[in-house]
Amino acid sequence: MGEPRLLRIRPAVQHYEWGGTEALPALLGIDNPEGRPFAELWYGAHPRAPSIAETPRGGAPLDALIAEDPAGWLGEAAAARFGPALPFLLKVLDARKMLSIQAHPSREQARKGFERENAMGLPVHAPHRNYRDRNHKPEIHAALGGFWLLHGFRPLEEIAAWLERTPEARAVMPDFRERLRDAGADRQRRAALLRALYTHILHLPQERVDELLDALLARLEDAAPWPPSSPEHWALRAARQFPMPGGRRDRGIFSIFLLNLVHLRPGQATFQPAGVLHAYLEGTTVELMANSDNVLRGGLTPKHVDVAELLHVVRFDDGPCTVLDGEPAADGERVYRAPAEDFELSSFVLERRTVTRKTDGPEILLVTEGAASVSVEGTGIGLTRGQAALAGPGLRYELSSPGRAAVWRAKVGWKV
Repeated sequence: MGEPRLLRIRPAVQHYEWGGTEALPALLGIDNPEGRPFAELWYGAHPRAPSIAETPRGGAPLDALIAEDPAGWLGEAAAARFGPALPFLLKVLDARKMLSIQAHPSREQARKGFERENAMGLPVHAPHRNYRDRNHKPEIHAALGGFWLLHGFRPLEEIAAWLERTPEARAVMPDFRERLRDAGADRQRRAALLRALYTHILHLPQERVDELLDALLARLEDAAPWPPSSPEHWALRAARQFPMPGGRRDRGIFSIFLLNLVHLRPGQATFQPAGVLHAYLEGTTVELMANSDNVLRGGLTPKHVDVAELLHVVRFDDGPCTVLDGEPAADGERVYRAPAEDFELSSFVLERRTVTRKTDGPEILLVTEGAASVSVEGTGIGLTRGQAALAGPGLRYELSSPGRAAVWRAKVGWKV
């Protein structure tokens, strides 16, 4: 093709209504006088919203550019392992409103689900479709500021305590403590009990959901305000943000009390493997995932909820959430280790210095603070806040900053 394997890429912007109005426009250096929501910036080659690569021939959708020469842009090993597409998708996300309770499928679940829905004749972008591609969607994210989320089921003992002190919740499964005592430390029996509780909540008649949540939320309002460190705070916020027709209640509010409530400091991260129920609540974060858009929702959303498929996908393990601080590597790089072959996330803070790296497969370098440059054999690209570069395989590049810069590095996790 004759083009350099180092290109600046422009993100695709997603204006979902839950997005903030200030953080991402500020990152991109643009005004937003209309107050339009900016929810996500996509740096990658997902066919639904590919980045635009700045090539010598002009702007080109990144998915199309890679499709012209997969081995050249991905490397032969990565192309053979993951196919002729960029295996990861890097995002910056700003949540002003709470996102839905959700889980993502495994690779096998995604493949079977996608093929099944194709055979049913469902259009790929049909609103009631669950699987929009064949890929799994593990994901890791690191907070840019203070960030709140729900992540995985709380220890069952904590759930039992909440049920016992909350009359409306205790009515859902009055014998939960007794059943937990019988399960003991047996992981399978604990998982079966958790599945039974969550399944029961998802199948409660809507009239019963309304009755229980009306009473619970009324009590919480009487005792307000609640601090953000309490699930009660988020339950009341969810009730305001997700009103349903006819005054009905979203049963996803129950999940706020079943899941771990986590507050991340800047630079801290969590990993969401397949099947882990989670929801982002508030804040700005860098997120790296497999190149997929498959989501199974469990509430706090007006979108499609397929209860049977969600229960098929969710993992019913309980326990505290693991928070990642990143492991130190050479030249001040911090690597967020996760069991994902599709991607690996790391970061640099550069202060008037240069680091050198060699690409095995494709990489994306994103600047979120200050300015930096990336150069190969004397040819460089300058990057300011919100700008990113795609580096192809087999390159030895220098990353430098004349002042202070924060740079995120996305690469293939599988050792090619």
